[in-house]
Amino acid sequence: MRPQLLAALAVLAVVAAYVGVTTELRWVAVMASAAIAYGFLSPVVAARRLYFLASASPHSALFAAVLSIPVARLVGVGGEYLWAVLIGTLSIYVVGYMIHKGIEPDVATSAFIAFTTSGSVIAIYYVLTRYPMEANVWAVIVGDPLLASWWDAAYALGVALATALFIYVTRREQVCLGIDRDYVRLAGVNTGAYDALVFTLLAVTTVALIRVVGFVLEHVLVLLPSAIATTWSRSARGAMATSVYVSLLASLVGLYLSVALDLAPAGVTGLILLFTYIAVLAIRRWWYG
Repeated sequence: MRPQLLAALAVLAVVAAYVGVTTELRWVAVMASAAIAYGFLSPVVAARRLYFLASASPHSALFAAVLSIPVARLVGVGGEYLWAVLIGTLSIYVVGYMIHKGIEPDVATSAFIAFTTSGSVIAIYYVLTRYPMEANVWAVIVGDPLLASWWDAAYALGVALATALFIYVTRREQVCLGIDRDYVRLAGVNTGAYDALVFTLLAVTTVALIRVVGFVLEHVLVLLPSAIATTWSRSARGAMATSVYVSLLASLVGLYLSVALDLAPAGVTGLILLFTYIAVLAIRRWWYG
């Protein structure tokens, strides 16, 4: 193992241990889960050039998370998490189907965002006037991992591990699909299955973790880690490792600073990722001229 890799892992381990001792392990588990999920998912979004879908998925997650509150109570079967995942996944599938049928991605995304944004406003108003759920809606919009329970932490960790596993197993195919989709199809690969996998993971991850990072910051977490990784790394494997590492480190440091300064953890994490991207971009331009 390279000395640089050992040093990086040692820094991450020290930071994780220190944050775990000085804060709450439950908070560390939730933030680390979100970092792992988005750290693995972000490079695939970049490789597949799915920025349009990644930008639209938080809107679907907000709509699904808020709508699941009255639906779960009216239907009486399944909890809010289950209904949120079902609604969010179905919404993403609708966008994918529209694009598959030949509609321009920008047009499909614009129509999708218009629908989910309008639906979210109606759903939020309905929930706030009919159910005493102000804290839940606030957490969905802004994101607050400090309100998470141990069950929420276990749920987020399960989603993160599943996302990491599926992305790692299919990483080569996803990269090849992003480079030359026609060649992969001619090679006999079922491209539709890999498309459905990415759509599903994007929907499940954004919906499941929206209470942790919030609607606003999901745009940053699903896009910036890959931007940092592709700027710094020279290979697909290195980009994925860098994305996960940067996402984890930013989340842990963001959690510590937010507790110490009494700020929103999601917002601090987003700023750290942004400043990291600016620093990496400046270093690369200075190094290569």
